[in-house]
Amino acid sequence: MGATLYLSQLRADISLQADIAGATDRHSATLLSRLINQSNKHLRRRLSIDGAQHYLVSTDGTLGTGTTSPYPFYVLDLAAVAPRIVRCFGVHITVQSEVIPLNQVPFTSITDYGGTQTSGVPRAWAALNTAKLAILPAAGSAYPYVVWYLPAVAEVAADSDVLSFVEGGDEFIVWDCVARLIVRDQYPQAFQMAVQMRDEKYSEVLSNATKVTGAGGMFIGRDVLAERLSGLGSSRRRILTPP
Repeated sequence: MGATLYLSQLRADISLQADIAGATDRHSATLLSRLINQSNKHLRRRLSIDGAQHYLVSTDGTLGTGTTSPYPFYVLDLAAVAPRIVRCFGVHITVQSEVIPLNQVPFTSITDYGGTQTSGVPRAWAALNTAKLAILPAAGSAYPYVVWYLPAVAEVAADSDVLSFVEGGDEFIVWDCVARLIVRDQYPQAFQMAVQMRDEKYSEVLSNATKVTGAGGMFIGRDVLAERLSGLGSSRRRILTPP
């Protein structure tokens, strides 16, 4: 993944940067652990939305055929998937040995692919809720599928618990927690400094996590999971696939 760190070390780094070492009555280890867990979840979610695939995992199966009554589409229910889904980022199916990435469309488009009797080769998907997807149109055959998603992460509590990050992610978490502590203690000037450090660390982490090196140099920024799954990006160079 990149970097690993004991929870005790992360709390110590936060206490040092926030200058709260020894102030355990107001800033307890339990409070710091809570902030760390919140920040870690925020980092994973934000990086994934901004195009980094480092935290994504996959689940697979076979699509059912036909629509799910009473809807004009097939409902792919992933509620039983473990670890729990936080957000889905991509779906592809296999049709006659060819892997086809489905386009993600907004919820408002779920009726644009035919009625309750329409089925065929799916072309798109939409999120109905966190763990239910509309497959558009419904599959006419039992196609294998793979869904890429951001999984829920277990919270840490004991000093010896280990957190794993993309490279530099621990520094973002430190400054994100420092900013939250400063807000609590109401130091406006120090808060602005902490936010600046946090934002700089996030930019560094995102740059390292999403850059793709090709013949034309380095590309930094968001990419599209469907393009990565199909192997070709809009700039016509090979896109790295998720791990």
